[in-house]
Amino acid sequence: MSIIRFGAGSWVVITTAVSSPPESRLRQAIAPDDIARQSPTAISGPRIWLYSGDGEDAPVLLDSEIEKPGEKDVLWVDLDLEYVGDVGPIWEKLGIEEIVSPLDHMEERPKLVHHNGILELWVRALGEGRGLDPLMLRCVVGRNFVVTLHQGELDLVDKFNKPFHGETLLGELSGPAFLSLVLDWQISGYMGVIDELQGEIDQLDEKLLTTPPDEAHLLRRLQELRTRVRTLRNALSPHREVLGLLSHPRSDAVVGAESADDYKRLEDRLQQAIDSVDTAREMIVGSFDIYMTRTAQATNDIMKRLTLVSVLLLPAGVIAGVMGMNFDVPIFDWSWMFWVIIGTMLGLAALTLVVAKLRDWL
Repeated sequence: MSIIRFGAGSWVVITTAVSSPPESRLRQAIAPDDIARQSPTAISGPRIWLYSGDGEDAPVLLDSEIEKPGEKDVLWVDLDLEYVGDVGPIWEKLGIEEIVSPLDHMEERPKLVHHNGILELWVRALGEGRGLDPLMLRCVVGRNFVVTLHQGELDLVDKFNKPFHGETLLGELSGPAFLSLVLDWQISGYMGVIDELQGEIDQLDEKLLTTPPDEAHLLRRLQELRTRVRTLRNALSPHREVLGLLSHPRSDAVVGAESADDYKRLEDRLQQAIDSVDTAREMIVGSFDIYMTRTAQATNDIMKRLTLVSVLLLPAGVIAGVMGMNFDVPIFDWSWMFWVIIGTMLGLAALTLVVAKLRDWL
């Protein structure tokens, strides 16, 4: 039994017998020692990998003799559009030269097309940065091959293979089933970006609760976070229509009976990712509410201080107003009464401060 892990899920493939290694396959030009010495950055241009049902997975060099993958193989070809003409023999072996050749444009939204047993799918994949500029990925899928085309550098194969240590039995899967693994891995990548975004929002909330906010910086930060959330949601939500078709109860006529459940699970994972994006958006609204609460609290504190100042000056103002009235009483003939009145004013102010302190008004 071989357990293949990636993202948030586990895939188990059980086999009772392992066939002998096929002779003269696509990977024949690469010796095992050469594979071990190659780093992910050592292979430039197209990434071609053969996953064999016998557990011997290996990259394929362009100058090797190309043969059509067997029934227990899955061939993955990933390349930038500028290299499409360099792998013409592969398109001929796979029988998709007419499908791959018209590449004058890429679709702007996810889309699904079926060509007599060949599935063509456009999805938005994570870019090489922080996932804020997803690239349109064109997937051409047959019974035992997957072709991914994109504009710009996007190292899908090496990153997909990174968690796998040793050989796998991915070659046992069909092309549509293998594509579901790749798409699930991409959704897991989106989930990682969303988790990172939510962590940043949590840190912002903690800062808002502990220190007075810088209004200009905070508003710019909230706008940046909201822009990232909008970008992620715009990248994910259009896939619901495509995955809804692939997960339909009758979709086995398109992706095969063995892959229909995989795409149903994929649709559920997509909805989880979209829900997480919506949660992040609500968290940003919550951060703004915290900011408004802190601002209102600061305003209340200012009004409290102004009110206390008014209360302190009110007795003195009343006394000064009374003593300033135009009438003649004996106390005006006593010069020391001036200091008594001043002392009374100060005493009342001190008494007001003591009462405010005892009642926690300060």
